Amino acid sequence: MSFQWPLCLLSLVLIPLLIWLYLAAQKRRRAYAVRFTNLSLLHSIVGKGPGLRRHIPPLIFVLALSAFVLSLARPMAVVAVARDRANVMLVFDVSGSMNSPDMAPSRIMAARQAAHAFVSALPDNIQIGLISFNNAASVRAPLTLDHQLVQRSIDTLVPGGGTAIGDGLNAALDQLQQFPRDDKGTPIPSTIVLLSDGANNMGIDPHIAALKARQIRIKVNTVGIGQRSTLPGPDGKASGGVDEGALKEIASQTGGRYFYAGATRTLLSIYADLSKQISWIKEPTEITAIFCAVGVLFFLLAGFLSLHWFQRFP
Repeated sequence: MSFQWPLCLLSLVLIPLLIWLYLAAQKRRRAYAVRFTNLSLLHSIVGKGPGLRRHIPPLIFVLALSAFVLSLARPMAVVAVARDRANVMLVFDVSGSMNSPDMAPSRIMAARQAAHAFVSALPDNIQIGLISFNNAASVRAPLTLDHQLVQRSIDTLVPGGGTAIGDGLNAALDQLQQFPRDDKGTPIPSTIVLLSDGANNMGIDPHIAALKARQIRIKVNTVGIGQRSTLPGPDGKASGGVDEGALKEIASQTGGRYFYAGATRTLLSIYADLSKQISWIKEPTEITAIFCAVGVLFFLLAGFLSLHWFQRFP
């Protein structure tokens, strides 16, 4: 937490002074009581005193003053706030190896499930698009606020063919470059989430596309799925594992992160976390109103307890 007017915090030195004055007043009060020489008679007249309870309202009152002083300094805190706008492109590998059953019920079905949950979690003001790639890239859904269109497009993903990661990434960048700014000319935060289970074996070099993303400041988060070891594919032939090195480098070059999912549950968790990161942003926010509200509540509580217990204000 930080403060816009930190010099106002110097007023906090008054708090120890008030506490000292209160303790001094209590000491004088006890001194006056001792002057009553017949203590047993005093006890019979006054009865049992309030004990420590009499200190509770003044203590709460001091807390109220402290909250008010802190509010004068205009405190700031880093909090998560919803994004006004954002663009997201989902890029999916639909090569033949995505039919592999090493992720229940298959890699492609696990990817579809994660994509559906991801889109459902995003606010309506975020534009989403969908790109698939195998031998070449295909725009399944252009950037749109129609999330239902994207959901329907996810169900059309069918594996088959090779793995053109670079083409898929490049197609996503082309979509995002069509909406670089909002109506006020402010750059729209843009992100790509790319999922693959293999290695690029056709099309442009993925690193060239990653360099383009870096130049136009678009973050690419990459997700590798499937087992890292080589397993038999649906046709009985060996299927290559995910090229984690390439996916890590793409993410690193663009300021994104690489994630690996060897199971459907892990994949769902990754996409859930990514949806939160895209939907929310942490930024400094003034929280003066919170301290004022706390001060008022403490002030009212101190007054209520004092009036209720002692029929006077602290």
